[in-house]
Amino acid sequence: METRTVPPARQMGTIEYSVSGSLHPEELGRLLHAASGSTYSSGELERVIGGSTAYVTARDSGHLVGFGRLLSDGAVIAYINNMAVSPDYQGLGIGQTILEALIQAAGEVKSIYLYSNTADAFYLRNGFESSEKRLYVRKRGGTRKV
Repeated sequence: METRTVPPARQMGTIEYSVSGSLHPEELGRLLHAASGSTYSSGELERVIGGSTAYVTARDSGHLVGFGRLLSDGAVIAYINNMAVSPDYQGLGIGQTILEALIQAAGEVKSIYLYSNTADAFYLRNGFESSEKRLYVRKRGGTRKV
Protein backbone atom coordinates (compact mmCIF):
# COMPACT_ATOMS: atom_id res chain seq x y z
CA MET A 1 0.00 0.00 0.00
CA GLU A 2 2.22 2.84 1.18
CA THR A 3 4.98 3.75 3.55
CA ARG A 4 4.83 7.00 5.48
CA THR A 5 7.54 8.54 7.63
CA VAL A 6 6.42 9.79 11.04
CA PRO A 7 6.96 13.55 11.59
CA PRO A 8 10.33 14.36 13.23
CA ALA A 9 8.82 15.78 16.44
CA ARG A 10 7.64 12.30 17.40
CA GLN A 11 10.00 10.18 15.34
CA MET A 12 9.30 6.50 15.91
CA GLY A 13 10.29 5.08 12.54
CA THR A 14 8.71 4.48 9.19
CA ILE A 15 5.10 3.35 9.35
CA GLU A 16 4.24 0.65 6.83
CA TYR A 17 0.63 0.05 5.82
CA SER A 18 -0.80 -3.14 4.40
CA VAL A 19 -4.27 -4.15 3.20
CA SER A 20 -5.26 -7.64 4.39
CA GLY A 21 -1.64 -8.66 4.96
CA SER A 22 -0.15 -10.93 7.59
CA LEU A 23 -1.80 -10.50 10.98
CA HIS A 24 -1.71 -12.72 14.06
CA PRO A 25 -4.61 -12.79 16.53
CA GLU A 26 -2.33 -12.23 19.53
CA GLU A 27 -0.85 -8.99 18.18
CA LEU A 28 -4.29 -7.72 17.22
CA GLY A 29 -5.57 -8.53 20.71
CA ARG A 30 -2.72 -6.58 22.31
CA LEU A 31 -3.40 -3.54 20.12
CA LEU A 32 -7.18 -3.54 20.67
CA HIS A 33 -6.67 -3.86 24.41
CA ALA A 34 -4.10 -1.03 24.52
CA ALA A 35 -6.18 1.29 22.32
CA SER A 36 -9.66 0.70 23.76
CA GLY A 37 -9.55 -1.85 26.56
CA SER A 38 -11.28 -4.46 24.37
CA THR A 39 -10.64 -8.08 25.27
CA TYR A 40 -11.29 -10.94 22.84
CA SER A 41 -10.31 -14.61 22.84
CA SER A 42 -7.82 -15.88 20.28
CA GLY A 43 -10.66 -17.71 18.51
CA GLU A 44 -12.75 -14.53 18.32
CA LEU A 45 -9.79 -12.60 16.91
CA GLU A 46 -9.20 -15.28 14.26
CA ARG A 47 -12.83 -14.83 13.17
CA VAL A 48 -12.47 -11.01 13.24
CA ILE A 49 -9.53 -11.29 10.85
CA GLY A 50 -10.98 -14.03 8.65
CA GLY A 51 -14.47 -12.52 8.47
CA SER A 52 -13.33 -9.08 7.37
CA THR A 53 -13.89 -8.00 3.79
CA ALA A 54 -10.62 -6.08 4.15
CA TYR A 55 -8.46 -4.82 6.98
CA VAL A 56 -5.59 -2.37 7.15
CA THR A 57 -2.58 -2.69 9.41
CA ALA A 58 0.01 -0.07 10.31
CA ARG A 59 3.40 -1.27 11.53
CA ASP A 60 6.50 0.39 12.95
CA SER A 61 9.52 -1.89 12.46
CA GLY A 62 7.15 -4.86 12.23
CA HIS A 63 5.28 -3.92 15.42
CA LEU A 64 1.49 -3.53 14.96
CA VAL A 65 0.53 0.05 15.88
CA GLY A 66 -2.74 0.54 13.96
CA PHE A 67 -5.67 -1.46 12.62
CA GLY A 68 -9.11 -1.00 11.07
CA ARG A 69 -11.45 -3.36 9.25
CA LEU A 70 -14.22 -3.29 6.70
CA LEU A 71 -17.30 -5.50 6.33
CA SER A 72 -19.19 -5.07 3.06
CA ASP A 73 -21.62 -6.61 0.60
CA GLY A 74 -19.69 -4.83 -2.17
CA ALA A 75 -22.76 -3.11 -3.61
CA VAL A 76 -24.93 -1.27 -1.12
CA ILE A 77 -23.32 -1.01 2.32
CA ALA A 78 -19.99 -1.21 4.04
CA TYR A 79 -19.24 -0.98 7.74
CA ILE A 80 -15.93 0.19 9.22
CA ASN A 81 -15.16 -1.33 12.60
CA ASN A 82 -12.38 -1.79 15.14
CA MET A 83 -10.42 1.35 14.24
CA ALA A 84 -7.50 1.35 16.68
CA VAL A 85 -4.17 3.13 16.98
CA SER A 86 -1.73 2.43 19.80
CA PRO A 87 -1.84 5.31 22.32
CA ASP A 88 1.88 6.06 21.75
CA TYR A 89 1.20 6.56 18.03
CA GLN A 90 -1.99 8.61 18.14
CA GLY A 91 -1.93 12.06 16.57
CA LEU A 92 0.52 11.06 13.81
CA GLY A 93 -1.97 10.55 10.97
CA ILE A 94 -2.04 6.76 11.24
CA GLY A 95 -5.79 6.60 11.81
CA GLN A 96 -6.31 8.96 8.87
CA THR A 97 -4.31 6.72 6.53
CA ILE A 98 -6.11 3.59 7.74
CA LEU A 99 -9.52 5.24 7.29
CA GLU A 100 -8.67 6.43 3.76
CA ALA A 101 -7.53 2.93 2.79
CA LEU A 102 -10.73 1.37 4.17
CA ILE A 103 -12.89 3.89 2.30
CA GLN A 104 -11.01 3.05 -0.89
CA ALA A 105 -11.43 -0.69 -0.21
CA ALA A 106 -15.21 -0.16 0.12
CA GLY A 107 -15.36 0.73 -3.57
CA GLU A 108 -18.58 2.19 -4.93
CA VAL A 109 -21.01 1.11 -2.20
CA LYS A 110 -23.91 3.50 -1.60
CA SER A 111 -23.20 4.04 2.13
CA ILE A 112 -20.33 3.45 4.53
CA TYR A 113 -21.33 3.16 8.16
CA LEU A 114 -19.32 3.22 11.35
CA TYR A 115 -20.15 3.43 15.00
CA SER A 116 -17.89 5.28 17.37
CA ASN A 117 -18.11 6.54 20.91
CA THR A 118 -14.84 8.41 20.42
CA ALA A 119 -13.21 10.58 17.75
CA ASP A 120 -16.45 12.16 16.49
CA ALA A 121 -14.64 15.24 15.14
CA PHE A 122 -12.21 12.99 13.24
CA TYR A 123 -15.02 11.16 11.43
CA LEU A 124 -16.96 14.36 10.73
CA ARG A 125 -13.83 15.89 9.14
CA ASN A 126 -13.65 12.84 6.89
CA GLY A 127 -17.13 13.23 5.42
CA PHE A 128 -19.16 11.08 7.81
CA GLU A 129 -22.43 12.48 9.13
CA SER A 130 -24.45 11.71 12.22
CA SER A 131 -27.09 9.17 11.28
CA GLU A 132 -30.76 10.00 11.52
CA LYS A 133 -31.37 6.37 12.43
CA ARG A 134 -31.12 4.81 15.84
CA LEU A 135 -28.53 2.14 16.49
CA TYR A 136 -29.94 -1.06 17.92
CA VAL A 137 -27.81 -3.86 19.31
CA ARG A 138 -28.80 -7.42 20.14
CA LYS A 139 -26.18 -9.23 22.18
CA ARG A 140 -26.06 -12.98 22.68
CA GLY A 141 -27.20 -14.10 26.09
CA GLY A 142 -29.41 -11.06 26.50
CA THR A 143 -32.94 -11.37 27.72
CA ARG A 144 -35.93 -10.18 25.78
CA LYS A 145 -37.86 -7.34 27.38
CA VAL A 146 -41.58 -7.05 26.75
